[in-house]
Amino acid sequence: MDSATPARREGQRSESASEGDRVLSRFRSRLTYANVMSTLAVFIALGGTSYAAVSLNGKNLKHRSVPGTKLKRNSITNLEVRESRLGRVPRAKFADSLLVDPQSARSRVVTAAELADRCPAETVFAGGTCVERVAREAEPYWIALDRCGNDAPGRRLPTHGELTEALKVENVVLAPSGELTSHIYPSAKPGAPDVLYVADQFGGVALTTSVAGGERAYRCAVDPTNR
Repeated sequence: MDSATPARREGQRSESASEGDRVLSRFRSRLTYANVMSTLAVFIALGGTSYAAVSLNGKNLKHRSVPGTKLKRNSITNLEVRESRLGRVPRAKFADSLLVDPQSARSRVVTAAELADRCPAETVFAGGTCVERVAREAEPYWIALDRCGNDAPGRRLPTHGELTEALKVENVVLAPSGELTSHIYPSAKPGAPDVLYVADQFGGVALTTSVAGGERAYRCAVDPTNR
């Protein structure tokens, strides 16, 4: 049981209150507006950084709210950009044409389409080259090879792969006797190697002699050019 009298307890409370007042008074004497604001700024900065590190993602960003000057240089690659939606840069309009012989009276503008490689008339693009659409009359290998070369510069007999690809083009039909290719192989007859020819529409092959008696139809092939 507390034996202190009411007057004594009241005196103790008054003494404690006076001590608290003295502590608060000393604290208030050092408390300034600058101290308060700087302390608040520290808490706000730390709290904001923590929130951004934990909670900020693409969903929190307003559409088109980040300017280009805020992006790190070279941080956007082709993985983030859809090139097909990029507009043409101003000077690229000159890439569609070329001024030929600008210092000559014969100068003219050539378009990009004119500069592109293409196949000559009456040929089809197949297997990376141009193959004649219609087969020529049957000849021995050496004569066929000579006629292709004399017909136009760069013309030759097609490889098996080139001729097979050409036969896949619509309306390109193999000659009934088969057609010669450029592939030759040693034979038992000296000076008369065997020639690989395509025997059916699907690229099947057989061998024939390169001299008289081994005549087959043929087509000439030529690489595409922009001339």
